[in-house]
Amino acid sequence: MDKTENKNKLRLTPKLIHIIWGGLIILYLFVFIPIKSIGHSGGEQVPLTLLAYALQWIIWGYFLISIVTAVTFFDWFKKYWIINVLIFILTGGILFMYLLA
Repeated sequence: MDKTENKNKLRLTPKLIHIIWGGLIILYLFVFIPIKSIGHSGGEQVPLTLLAYALQWIIWGYFLISIVTAVTFFDWFKKYWIINVLIFILTGGILFMYLLA
């Protein structure tokens, strides 16, 4: 295989996984929520309700991504461990407080 051919392939990296998850979140927040709120009266708070439910899944997503990337990309994790540990501690703390409530 040629070196230039190998460079052009899209490789899945932890950074790319986080970017994809962030893009899906932005897509949900700015496309899906407004579409779901069309046709509801002004008194209903559909966008706020959908956002409130989405926050839990956003945090769970980043928490699970930090665990999966540490296991599957161990060489990357050894080099950039502080990123995964920081995400794990922040999201884990939020989830722990949520589960206690």
